Amino acid sequence: MRGFWIKLVLFFSFFLLVGSPSVGAGSRAPSSHGSDEAAANDSGQDQAPKNVCIECHEQLGGQYGAPVALWQTSFHAKMGNSCEGCHGGNPLDADLAMEPSEGFVGVPKPTEIATFCGKCHVGIEENYIKSPHYNASQAGKKAPTCVTCHHSHDVVQASMAMINEALCAQCHSYDQAREIKKAFVTAEVKLEEERELLDYLDHRGMKIRRQREKLFALRNSLHQMTHTLDVPLIKSKTGAVMETLEGLHANSLELKKKVIHRWWVGGLIALFFLVTAFVLRAFKKTFDEDEGESL
Repeated sequence: MRGFWIKLVLFFSFFLLVGSPSVGAGSRAPSSHGSDEAAANDSGQDQAPKNVCIECHEQLGGQYGAPVALWQTSFHAKMGNSCEGCHGGNPLDADLAMEPSEGFVGVPKPTEIATFCGKCHVGIEENYIKSPHYNASQAGKKAPTCVTCHHSHDVVQASMAMINEALCAQCHSYDQAREIKKAFVTAEVKLEEERELLDYLDHRGMKIRRQREKLFALRNSLHQMTHTLDVPLIKSKTGAVMETLEGLHANSLELKKKVIHRWWVGGLIALFFLVTAFVLRAFKKTFDEDEGESL
């Protein structure tokens, strides 16, 4: 009898898992490092190559070592972008670390910062050079550049918090910046809500890779417009992003319905086998009693 119940519990558990939304609905998207980290750990190659730029600057200390400490707290460090990502050079060879032929670039001049950062942030540079900030900086005037808001070595991630009166009012009225931030707020809230919904679907095994890519592109296109400082253009772009986001959100809601449907199906299957188990148990008990009486 004990073996009967063990088999029954295992059987019941199997069907409960089949009905679970995390099984059979597609694989979860890997994390940004995911399989690469696992492969590195399995092969014993979990240590990154030494970076001679970092080693040398740490040894020098003082003003030369300070950039390393700042970089270690930065968003660049979190994303895996090291010294050579911005300054070029060969980070594995001390003789070639500051070699121009290896693409080394030292500290850029204020008029060169946009191009310096634009090597990676192409779309942002394209929008920034349309702004009065860029025109003023090229004219030799004191004007915000990339590092004014995002810093240099301790690079911070872009966020709406960067648009604030304490920073903007150092040079001019906050009125225009307030209008820009206001235009972004609604879209930012919707983008964050969609990200949370995609996380929900991802954790339940739904295939949402394309939706994530579309959301990432929408967020980027919106953030890039910040740097134009063109209020009418930003409002127009925000409206277009909201329309596209509505379509994306509708698709996500359809996937959520599938998740809920599978939960119901799994639950009903589990309930069916549970009821069947009780019926079989009652039948067996009755059969045993009849057999006992006949003896």
